[in-house]
Amino acid sequence: MHIPDGFLTAGVTGITWAGAGIGVAAALRAEKADPHPMPAGILGATAAFVFAAQMINIPVAPGISGHLVGAALAAVLLGPWRAVIVMAVVLAVQALLFQDGGITALGANTLDMGVAASLTGFAVASLSSRWSASLRARVVGGVLGAFAATLVAAVLTGLWLGLSGLYPIVPVVQLMLVSHVAIGLLEAALTGAVLATVARWRPDLLRGLAGDTSAGGLAVAGGVFGAAVAVAAFVAPFASALPDGLDHAAERLGFAGRAAASWPAPFPDYAVPFLSSPAAATAAAGVAGTILAALVAWGVSRGVRQPGHDAHR
Repeated sequence: MHIPDGFLTAGVTGITWAGAGIGVAAALRAEKADPHPMPAGILGATAAFVFAAQMINIPVAPGISGHLVGAALAAVLLGPWRAVIVMAVVLAVQALLFQDGGITALGANTLDMGVAASLTGFAVASLSSRWSASLRARVVGGVLGAFAATLVAAVLTGLWLGLSGLYPIVPVVQLMLVSHVAIGLLEAALTGAVLATVARWRPDLLRGLAGDTSAGGLAVAGGVFGAAVAVAAFVAPFASALPDGLDHAAERLGFAGRAAASWPAPFPDYAVPFLSSPAAATAAAGVAGTILAALVAWGVSRGVRQPGHDAHR
């Protein structure tokens, strides 16, 4: 669902950058104002996990693959505003280092997968969990929220493409929506699997819906970060090469050729110049991106803390 450079007009680019900027600024302000901030290590580890998970494309339909976006998952675990911060960091690292999403389209991608998906996922999960305070209700809420978040992000992506004149709005939105139903089911399944595992072994971490940030610590952050690095190093090289939902739509509707990178990223498409093996290059780039995403999210969290907030570590 990462929109590349060359797809969006200047007007749509400006609108989406403004919307993303407002959303991220509000998230940073909310984090700064929180009297009980989340440990910075938890945000960093979550960003690392989301980055690594997004590298794992899985076939979901004939000719189409999808991957975990992670916005709803982060929202359930951390709360909506911290999920926005995490997603903004991940998307920025992907665009700047790997051309995974365009620089000019970073506003649209952040608005779609960062702001809208996080808030939608959290809203649906919150409504579902109101029926019961049990861990099972929170997991079910996360599953429903993940599916809804995927469809909302897909619709917004189709809207920007239509407004940019690549194809009439209604059919491109319809195609994006239909193709992302299967991807949404994958998102829901993977989100549910992660949340169910957390509920089984560390139920104290499922507190994002309640606004409780007291759970977690160095050990938890280290474990999540280690898992993220392992995924990037040992699983990402085996990801499906099938096009994702947006690439499939672009090829089918005839505007795939409009993609044109505007930034000479050091590792385009997760390739490393001095590594001839594609698998080794993907693993090396994935590990580097995972580490950088963790460091940036940790730094952002530390940077917005109020003096005396020892929870930001």
